[in-house]
Amino acid sequence: WHLRLYFFYFSAWLRPTPPRRSQSSFTFDLFVSHNSNDAAWVKNVLLPELEKRSQPPFKVCVYSRNWLVGRNIDECIVESLEQSRKTLLLLTNAFAESQWCQFEMTMAQHRLIEKDNDNLLLAVMEKIEPINLNPRLRLMMKRKVYLQWTDDEVGQWIFWERLKQMLRS
Repeated sequence: WHLRLYFFYFSAWLRPTPPRRSQSSFTFDLFVSHNSNDAAWVKNVLLPELEKRSQPPFKVCVYSRNWLVGRNIDECIVESLEQSRKTLLLLTNAFAESQWCQFEMTMAQHRLIEKDNDNLLLAVMEKIEPINLNPRLRLMMKRKVYLQWTDDEVGQWIFWERLKQMLRS
């Protein structure tokens, strides 16, 4: 795990820094980093809301639909981050326990530092158990304003409006 992360830091250091991209040069508006346990919610709730009910519709990248079979997962993560204007981390206990999700979070933070572009959005979908909060995630949740999903209909409307507002900025 750590060797893979250091490899990506080293390879990113070796690559020449590309010029800053314009907002229109991105393939996607949003890359959604989530655990596979949350894929049904992403497919049935998040994607219809952002791609069908929003005007204009947002272009969303999710691994189940946009990653080619047979490619290395770590390459797909880096490519998705680079092709998306913003990254949304759907924080659940399953996300916090997953090493791949932690890798996606780390790479998104690395991109934030490398590009000097605060494009990372957090959405807390359930109460995260303290045992699942590693120091990196705990610090991020203390330093960033995040969205909070609720079962309340008004709370959900606020969640969607704030998310769309962040995506438009």
